[in-house]
Amino acid sequence: MRAPENAKNSLEVFSALLDSIYESPLNPDHWSHFLKGLCGALNAKSGMFRVIDEQATAIRANIHYNLDPELQEAHRKYYVSRDVFIQALRNKPGSFIAPGELILSPRELHRTEFFADYMQPQDSYHVCGGLAMRNEQFTIKFGLQRDRSTGAFSGSDAAYIRRFVPHIRRAAQLSHLLDLAERQTASAEQALESMAVGAVLLDEHEQIVHANTTGEETIRFGLGIKRCAGMLRASQAEDAKSLRRMLDTVLLRAKVNGPAVPEALLLTPAPGEPQLLVVACPVPPSKPHFRGPWPQVASAIFISNLEDAGLLNHDVLMTLYGLTAAEARLACALSQGHDLSKLSAQWRVSRETLRTHLKRVLSKTGTSRQTDLVRLLNGKPWNLLQESS
Repeated sequence: MRAPENAKNSLEVFSALLDSIYESPLNPDHWSHFLKGLCGALNAKSGMFRVIDEQATAIRANIHYNLDPELQEAHRKYYVSRDVFIQALRNKPGSFIAPGELILSPRELHRTEFFADYMQPQDSYHVCGGLAMRNEQFTIKFGLQRDRSTGAFSGSDAAYIRRFVPHIRRAAQLSHLLDLAERQTASAEQALESMAVGAVLLDEHEQIVHANTTGEETIRFGLGIKRCAGMLRASQAEDAKSLRRMLDTVLLRAKVNGPAVPEALLLTPAPGEPQLLVVACPVPPSKPHFRGPWPQVASAIFISNLEDAGLLNHDVLMTLYGLTAAEARLACALSQGHDLSKLSAQWRVSRETLRTHLKRVLSKTGTSRQTDLVRLLNGKPWNLLQESS
């Protein structure tokens, strides 16, 4: 039985299927919606996409509609290496689509373990599909299935499917690019979170786009700097013009792709509050092909408490110098100006034990005196990292 021609030729159906394809980079569930819609248009009972690592003969992703979940898991673990269609398509071009009978003869197919133990239990007697994409890393295998009573797919069915292949390929590429962008964004946010200084990103209108936890806390408590209508403003009136002028200067440099020279400003502390140092750096604009309404980061603002030189990361010191947890803890405390007597009382550890730890730290770090150790630790970039929990 062939698919109803009015379904295949319906512009409304075709447009809806395209919509599902191009929605999929943002919501992968739409791949299943596309398969369901395509099955309806071609009178098929089920469909699937498989992303296959050809070198390892492994399934990297399996999206399917109306196929047995347990057999899909069995395919991933076992039948992928016995999938006769994967083997038959290895020498085909990257956009090859055809009825299954033109890929593998029914007589040859029905003699295989793959047909007897995987296809037949799902009542998949006829297939139509092939390859939607192939590159050096992976192949996207794509196909629909019919039961015995419905009959084989026709050449016109394959031609209809073939019309979607360029769009599937573009959507897959968009998904890959979006995934890379999300990973880069997540990495950048993690890097900002690892800093003990406040970090705030502003767009071309000086609106706050993102702030790390330290930056958010500094702004929320209004310790020298605050948020006002989504913008950074000085808490003290005497700093307002200076901060605004500094941010305008940095923004102008970013707009004209000027030198990435930072600007700095010491804010006036309120009585009993620490003094803050604000450093602003321009972020040159990217050049997208299509400039949408989304904010573009134009400047990065770093806010430091001058009474806190930054906390050392215990794990980093343990890795770099082979310190034990106790030795790293002592090194961090000494770098913050604490002395052995105070630490001995606070930690309830004998001063002799701390002296022993200190001797080992000096030996492992290649320093001979406590002052040299403090200078070493406070002069390195890891003093911007947050303390390990």
